[in-house]
Amino acid sequence: MISELRMYRLGFYVTAVATLAFLGWVARKPAGTRRYYLPAPIVCGTLSLAYFGMSIELLRVTTPSGQPLPMTRYVDYFIATAIMVAVAGKVAGATRRQLAALVALTVGWVGVSLGRYFLTGTAVLVATLGTVVVLAALLYVMIWPVTKRSGRTSGERVLLYGKLRNVLILLWIAYLVIGVISRQGIGLLDAFGGVFAGAYLDIATRIGFGLLILRGSDAMVQLIDDTQSNGGSGESGDEVTFTESSDDPDADPDIEPAD
Repeated sequence: MISELRMYRLGFYVTAVATLAFLGWVARKPAGTRRYYLPAPIVCGTLSLAYFGMSIELLRVTTPSGQPLPMTRYVDYFIATAIMVAVAGKVAGATRRQLAALVALTVGWVGVSLGRYFLTGTAVLVATLGTVVVLAALLYVMIWPVTKRSGRTSGERVLLYGKLRNVLILLWIAYLVIGVISRQGIGLLDAFGGVFAGAYLDIATRIGFGLLILRGSDAMVQLIDDTQSNGGSGESGDEVTFTESSDDPDADPDIEPAD
């Protein structure tokens, strides 16, 4: 059986190759648009660094129950999950408040999930309930308000957002289940089972996310055009005009027209 640290090292190799492949794909995109595709290699790159850190036992701590917990994985989760949910929100044309809510709920959910492992007794049940509540709020925002907002965009963006949303939702639900039954949780999974399941979810989700972004050219081009046409805000219909142009180019703006 493959050891835990060797499994992490294999995960590092796979995600490193995926990161390089995505970087090469981004380099083939038209100049001026490449930065919009960078989240694909970034979320793979942060995961690759996290798995390398886990393979050398960097930031490895022990929970009160005596189980090892690799913290580099959660550093990656804080960064990459926030990026993925923000990109999905931008594709959907989410408002700034919706984007802020998505990121805040995502970071909060990862934080509560991590904190649960350092608790004991009834506090664990309270924290587990908290993760469910925060996740439910996150799912609500993605499934209803943001999905409704995506209806104001093009059909290609609606389709891409739907795919990104579904990938993230399946990932989060699977993470919640694995987190509860892992050796750090109630212990239904052994070390190999927990590491393998977690690695499979991590790698499959990041590669899937990157492929959706890089292959969704029509939707991304429309997002880029919309973002650039609105001064980088990506929102339409929210601009406020403070001045009005005069039809007469020679009119003095300081002189009011006579009655």
